[in-house]
Formats: sequence, C-alpha cells, structure tokens
Amino acid sequence: MAGAVLYLMELLAIIWGGIAGVGTSTVRGAALAEVLSTYAGHADVVYAMAGWFSVILLGRILLFIGLRQVLVDSGHRPPLLDFAVAAATVSVSIETASFGIAATAAAPADAGNKPLAMLMDQAGAGLNLMIAGGLGVAIVCAVFVMWKSKLFSMPLVVLGAAAGIGITGAQLAVSPSLQPLFEVLSYFPFLFWAWILWLGVVCLRAAPGLSPVRYPDPEPEAEAAF
Repeated sequence: MAGAVLYLMELLAIIWGGIAGVGTSTVRGAALAEVLSTYAGHADVVYAMAGWFSVILLGRILLFIGLRQVLVDSGHRPPLLDFAVAAATVSVSIETASFGIAATAAAPADAGNKPLAMLMDQAGAGLNLMIAGGLGVAIVCAVFVMWKSKLFSMPLVVLGAAAGIGITGAQLAVSPSLQPLFEVLSYFPFLFWAWILWLGVVCLRAAPGLSPVRYPDPEPEAEAAF
C-alpha cells in the first residue's frame, strides 16, 4: 500500500505543473512555440518536478517488492516477481531520466537557443515513450503469479491483466504510424492506478497471511511451485 500511495503522489506534481502552465512532457510532433512556452521562464518548476518524480516514482518499484514479500510470507517463492521488480526498475529509471533530460531544456529556452531547447525536449520525450514496456511486463508477470497462487480474487487478477496487456500494447504501438492505437492504449494506466490501490488494500487487510481463493479451474492440477 505504501508503494501505491508513494507512486500516486506523482499526481501532485502533475497538478502543480498544470497550474504553473508546465506539462509533464511535450508530445511527439509538438510545435516549436509550444515547446518554448513549456520551458521558458519555468526553470524552477520543471527542475522541481523532475526532482519530485525521481523520488516518488520509486513507489512503483516498492509496489512490486511488496507484492513479492506478501507471496513469500504466504509460503510461495515466486522468482518471476524478481523479474517483475527488475522490469519495473528499468521503467522507473527510464522515466526519471526522461524528466531530467527534458528539464535541461529550460536554460536554452530562456536564453533563446531554440534548436537546443527543442533537442533536449525531444530527447526527453523520446525516452518517455519507452517507459511502458518495463511497466507492462512487470504487471503481466505479477498478475500471472497472483493467478497461479490462487491467493487473490479473479476480478483483481483480471483488472491487473487488462492493465498490463494494455500498457504493454501501448509500448508496441509507439510507432508514429500507429498513433491512433497508441492514444487509445494510453488510457490503460488508469486501470493500473485502480489495480494498485485495490491490490494495496487487499494486501494490507490480509497481512500477515492470505488464504487461497477458490475459483473454478477447467480441470484439477497440482499446485505450482514458485
């Protein structure tokens, strides 16, 4: 739950940036005037936002570490969640770097160096387009382990699966020619936010142990060893 709460505190920076007239990233194909207006005169804001994201995005990693620990405490040993933690770490590292690089566009924007400001902004935006892969894979791995463990309700598993598949699909649809599909799939992080809050509440209320949830299987099978 702590990881979910910490991660969702990114909304504070997004709201603050919106009030200050600064977006969290400039989209691909943005006009030069839009890029300059995002950064010019906003150096303090964009650097503060980048610093804030570098701290609170760690909650996304903590979320998967916490889920792994819950399963370990319940008697499971899920090595696939080690991979999920690693994938989430890659995603967070890329996202943190994207905000840091984009923030450096503020100085050249203030100095009137339009080409350099555009270069730094688009370098950050390019990195930002790559964050969904690690996150989507981490969610899919986590959901698979949750399903095999039979410790979580099927609706929670289905919600996580939808979020993970949608976010992974968005990463695969990052090509400019697939922009319409990418825009649709870009809404799937809202499912992820709902999933982590639900998962956090379930794990918090069930600690220190979880009881298996009985949902129908097509045929009996031996319990998987993680």
